[in-house]
Amino acid sequence: MNTRTVLLWHNNGVERIYFTVNPAEITVTRPNTNRVCTLAMGGSANIWGGRGLREVRLTTFLPDENSPFFTGTSPQTVLTRLRSWQDSGDPVRLIVSDSDINDAFLIEDVSETLREGDADVGISVTLREYKFKSTLAGGGASTATKTTTARTDERTAPKTYTVKRGDTLWGIACRLYGDGTKWGTLAAKNGISNPHSLQIGTVLTV
Repeated sequence: MNTRTVLLWHNNGVERIYFTVNPAEITVTRPNTNRVCTLAMGGSANIWGGRGLREVRLTTFLPDENSPFFTGTSPQTVLTRLRSWQDSGDPVRLIVSDSDINDAFLIEDVSETLREGDADVGISVTLREYKFKSTLAGGGASTATKTTTARTDERTAPKTYTVKRGDTLWGIACRLYGDGTKWGTLAAKNGISNPHSLQIGTVLTV
Protein backbone atom coordinates (compact mmCIF):
# COMPACT_ATOMS: atom_id res chain seq x y z
CA MET A 1 0.00 0.00 0.00
CA ASN A 2 1.34 3.45 -0.95
CA THR A 3 2.03 5.69 2.02
CA ARG A 4 2.36 8.89 -0.03
CA THR A 5 1.14 10.28 -3.34
CA VAL A 6 3.62 10.84 -6.17
CA LEU A 7 2.01 12.77 -9.00
CA LEU A 8 3.34 14.21 -12.24
CA TRP A 9 1.11 16.43 -14.32
CA HIS A 10 1.39 18.28 -17.59
CA ASN A 11 -0.58 21.07 -19.23
CA ASN A 12 -2.16 22.33 -15.99
CA GLY A 13 -3.27 18.87 -14.95
CA VAL A 14 -4.94 17.85 -18.21
CA GLU A 15 -2.53 14.88 -18.36
CA ARG A 16 -1.46 13.13 -15.17
CA ILE A 17 0.68 10.19 -14.08
CA TYR A 18 0.25 8.49 -10.72
CA PHE A 19 2.86 5.84 -10.05
CA THR A 20 1.08 2.59 -9.17
CA VAL A 21 4.12 1.44 -7.24
CA ASN A 22 5.74 4.30 -5.36
CA PRO A 23 9.51 4.73 -5.61
CA ALA A 24 11.22 2.98 -2.70
CA GLU A 25 13.44 6.05 -2.49
CA ILE A 26 13.15 9.60 -3.82
CA THR A 27 16.50 11.35 -4.04
CA VAL A 28 16.45 15.15 -3.86
CA THR A 29 19.62 17.17 -4.36
CA ARG A 30 19.79 20.87 -3.56
CA PRO A 31 23.16 22.23 -4.72
CA ASN A 32 24.68 25.68 -4.48
CA THR A 33 26.36 27.30 -7.49
CA ASN A 34 29.59 28.03 -5.66
CA ARG A 35 32.88 28.73 -7.46
CA VAL A 36 36.35 27.75 -6.38
CA CYS A 37 38.86 30.47 -7.30
CA THR A 38 42.66 30.30 -7.22
CA LEU A 39 44.18 33.12 -5.20
CA ALA A 40 47.10 35.17 -6.55
CA MET A 41 49.20 34.47 -3.45
CA GLY A 42 48.47 30.75 -3.61
CA GLY A 43 45.69 28.61 -2.25
CA SER A 44 42.04 28.79 -3.19
CA ALA A 45 38.77 30.24 -2.00
CA ASN A 46 35.21 28.95 -2.27
CA ILE A 47 32.90 31.77 -3.42
CA TRP A 48 29.23 31.37 -2.57
CA GLY A 49 27.05 31.55 -5.66
CA GLY A 50 23.54 31.17 -4.29
CA ARG A 51 21.19 28.23 -4.42
CA GLY A 52 21.16 26.17 -7.57
CA LEU A 53 18.31 24.15 -9.06
CA ARG A 54 16.92 21.18 -7.18
CA GLU A 55 17.15 17.80 -8.86
CA VAL A 56 14.83 14.88 -8.09
CA ARG A 57 15.39 11.27 -9.07
CA LEU A 58 12.55 8.73 -8.95
CA THR A 59 13.21 5.01 -9.39
CA THR A 60 10.41 2.44 -9.47
CA PHE A 61 8.82 -0.08 -11.84
CA LEU A 62 5.78 -0.03 -14.09
CA PRO A 63 3.69 -3.19 -13.58
CA ASP A 64 2.59 -5.33 -16.51
CA GLU A 65 -1.05 -6.40 -16.91
CA ASN A 66 -0.25 -9.78 -15.27
CA SER A 67 1.11 -8.08 -12.15
CA PRO A 68 -1.05 -7.79 -9.01
CA PHE A 69 -0.12 -4.09 -8.99
CA PHE A 70 -1.56 -3.44 -12.46
CA THR A 71 -4.30 -0.76 -12.50
CA GLY A 72 -5.13 -0.62 -16.20
CA THR A 73 -2.33 1.49 -17.71
CA SER A 74 0.41 -0.37 -19.56
CA PRO A 75 4.11 0.41 -18.99
CA GLN A 76 4.48 1.53 -22.60
CA THR A 77 1.62 4.03 -22.24
CA VAL A 78 3.34 5.62 -19.22
CA LEU A 79 6.73 5.64 -20.96
CA THR A 80 5.29 7.18 -24.13
CA ARG A 81 3.64 9.94 -22.11
CA LEU A 82 6.78 10.71 -20.13
CA ARG A 83 8.89 10.87 -23.29
CA SER A 84 6.42 13.16 -25.03
CA TRP A 85 6.53 15.53 -22.04
CA GLN A 86 10.32 15.38 -22.06
CA ASP A 87 10.52 16.11 -25.79
CA SER A 88 8.00 18.96 -25.60
CA GLY A 89 10.34 21.07 -23.46
CA ASP A 90 7.35 22.05 -21.30
CA PRO A 91 7.66 22.06 -17.53
CA VAL A 92 5.73 19.47 -15.55
CA ARG A 93 4.57 19.73 -11.96
CA LEU A 94 5.87 17.18 -9.49
CA ILE A 95 3.91 16.73 -6.27
CA VAL A 96 5.05 14.44 -3.48
CA SER A 97 2.76 14.38 -0.49
CA ASP A 98 4.21 14.87 3.00
CA SER A 99 7.16 16.77 1.53
CA ASP A 100 7.98 20.27 0.28
CA ILE A 101 8.03 19.08 -3.34
CA ASN A 102 5.25 20.82 -5.25
CA ASP A 103 7.02 22.71 -8.02
CA ALA A 104 7.65 22.93 -11.75
CA PHE A 105 10.40 20.74 -13.19
CA LEU A 106 11.83 19.82 -16.57
CA ILE A 107 12.29 16.13 -17.32
CA GLU A 108 16.02 15.64 -17.86
CA ASP A 109 16.13 11.87 -18.32
CA VAL A 110 13.80 8.89 -18.65
CA SER A 111 15.58 5.53 -18.35
CA GLU A 112 13.97 2.10 -18.58
CA THR A 113 15.32 -1.26 -17.45
CA LEU A 114 14.15 -4.50 -19.10
CA ARG A 115 14.79 -7.78 -17.32
CA GLU A 116 14.70 -11.16 -19.05
CA GLY A 117 11.55 -13.08 -18.12
CA ASP A 118 9.97 -10.08 -16.36
CA ALA A 119 7.26 -8.10 -18.16
CA ASP A 120 7.41 -5.29 -15.61
CA VAL A 121 9.52 -2.32 -16.71
CA GLY A 122 12.00 -0.66 -14.39
CA ILE A 123 12.05 3.09 -14.74
CA SER A 124 14.15 5.99 -13.50
CA VAL A 125 13.10 9.61 -14.03
CA THR A 126 15.37 12.57 -13.36
CA LEU A 127 13.83 16.04 -13.08
CA ARG A 128 15.46 19.44 -12.60
CA GLU A 129 13.73 22.47 -11.11
CA TYR A 130 12.27 24.96 -13.60
CA LYS A 131 12.11 28.71 -13.05
CA PHE A 132 9.47 30.68 -14.95
CA LYS A 133 10.60 33.87 -16.67
CA SER A 134 8.36 36.01 -14.49
CA THR A 135 10.03 34.57 -11.39
CA LEU A 136 13.48 35.26 -12.75
CA ALA A 137 12.56 38.83 -13.69
CA GLY A 138 10.78 39.57 -10.43
CA GLY A 139 12.91 37.65 -7.96
CA GLY A 140 16.33 38.68 -9.14
CA ALA A 141 16.38 41.85 -11.15
CA SER A 142 19.54 42.34 -13.14
CA THR A 143 22.13 44.93 -12.21
CA ALA A 144 21.25 46.84 -15.36
CA THR A 145 17.58 47.03 -14.35
CA LYS A 146 18.43 48.13 -10.82
CA THR A 147 20.80 50.79 -12.12
CA THR A 148 18.19 52.13 -14.54
CA THR A 149 15.60 52.31 -11.75
CA ALA A 150 18.01 54.13 -9.48
CA ARG A 151 18.84 56.67 -12.17
CA THR A 152 15.15 57.30 -12.80
CA ASP A 153 14.53 57.91 -9.10
CA GLU A 154 17.43 60.33 -8.93
CA ARG A 155 16.14 62.59 -11.69
CA THR A 156 15.19 66.10 -10.59
CA ALA A 157 12.21 67.90 -12.06
CA PRO A 158 12.87 71.06 -14.06
CA LYS A 159 12.42 74.30 -12.08
CA THR A 160 9.91 75.81 -14.51
CA TYR A 161 7.36 74.52 -16.99
CA THR A 162 5.67 76.40 -19.85
CA VAL A 163 1.99 75.55 -20.31
CA LYS A 164 1.10 74.10 -23.72
CA ARG A 165 -2.20 73.53 -25.49
CA GLY A 166 -4.20 70.73 -23.83
CA ASP A 167 -2.23 70.83 -20.56
CA THR A 168 -3.94 70.36 -17.20
CA LEU A 169 -2.48 70.75 -13.72
CA TRP A 170 -3.11 67.04 -13.14
CA GLY A 171 -1.23 66.10 -16.31
CA ILE A 172 1.66 68.45 -15.54
CA ALA A 173 1.93 67.05 -11.99
CA CYS A 174 1.99 63.53 -13.42
CA ARG A 175 4.75 64.50 -15.86
CA LEU A 176 6.91 66.42 -13.39
CA TYR A 177 6.23 64.72 -10.06
CA GLY A 178 5.04 61.31 -11.18
CA ASP A 179 1.86 61.86 -9.14
CA GLY A 180 -1.22 63.68 -10.45
CA THR A 181 -2.59 64.23 -6.96
CA LYS A 182 0.16 66.83 -6.42
CA TRP A 183 -1.63 69.28 -8.74
CA GLY A 184 -2.71 71.23 -5.64
CA THR A 185 0.95 71.82 -4.68
CA LEU A 186 1.62 73.10 -8.19
CA ALA A 187 -1.42 75.41 -8.03
CA ALA A 188 -0.40 76.78 -4.62
CA LYS A 189 3.17 77.49 -5.77
CA ASN A 190 1.90 79.51 -8.71
CA GLY A 191 -1.09 81.25 -7.09
CA ILE A 192 -3.60 79.53 -9.38
CA SER A 193 -7.10 79.90 -7.95
CA ASN A 194 -8.91 78.25 -10.88
CA PRO A 195 -7.08 75.06 -11.97
CA HIS A 196 -9.44 74.69 -14.94
CA SER A 197 -8.29 77.95 -16.50
CA LEU A 198 -4.68 77.55 -17.56
CA GLN A 199 -3.31 80.08 -20.06
CA ILE A 200 -1.08 78.72 -22.84
CA GLY A 201 2.44 80.13 -22.43
CA THR A 202 2.18 80.58 -18.67
CA VAL A 203 5.50 79.72 -17.00
CA LEU A 204 4.90 77.66 -13.86
CA THR A 205 7.35 77.33 -11.00
CA VAL A 206 7.70 73.68 -10.08
